Amino acid sequence: MNQKRAGLAWDEFDTYLFDIDGTLIHCADAVHYFAFCEVLTAVAERPLNLDGVTAHGNTDTGIVRDALRRAGIPDAVWRSRLPEICERMCIQVERNEGSLRVECLPGVKELLRSLRGRGAHLGVATGNLERIGKRKLAAAGILDLIDFGGWSDSLEYRADVFARAKRLAVDAAGPSARILVVGDTPADVQAAKANQLPVIAVASGVYSLEQLRSEDADLCIQSLEELLAVS
Repeated sequence: MNQKRAGLAWDEFDTYLFDIDGTLIHCADAVHYFAFCEVLTAVAERPLNLDGVTAHGNTDTGIVRDALRRAGIPDAVWRSRLPEICERMCIQVERNEGSLRVECLPGVKELLRSLRGRGAHLGVATGNLERIGKRKLAAAGILDLIDFGGWSDSLEYRADVFARAKRLAVDAAGPSARILVVGDTPADVQAAKANQLPVIAVASGVYSLEQLRSEDADLCIQSLEELLAVS
């Protein structure tokens, strides 16, 4: 498919907001997962994990919330401790940073470099906490290609994270900036729409092309390599 003929001149935007996990990178380790388990167990005072919790397309703070509620832990027990919980998660990931096994998904480095070469501003709009997300991007060798980040620190809902990223994009490129979102989950598409932003959905994560098409993204592709083929 010619993406420009499909109605989206994807390479003519001023600023791009990328999700991280499943869009830019794949993590073959469980460092982040075990950080969740450690803090959840500490709060619940019994072994707790992420079984039954939707993680893909969620935020780190949202995952903590959903896991504790699923376990029957009242909000009053943990909500005031959320900053402490997030801090503890970050420390846990940093302590085990050497065990991170992160790789860029196909076409990612080439695409980011191409967009930067055209003068575009590159940001992330992600459910990761900032310190954790930056560790992942650094491990993948692309942190230096990202100009700013819409992180989930203090934000539980993805639409709010995208609103934060949108404000940063405007700060970077000006009030008339043309902003494009790239993500791999239905939640990315929904959050982009909630912020009146066009979005490319890429089936490089856990969701299929058919599942993403049902969300009516502006463009659905199997891999970011497809964009390079028509750039």
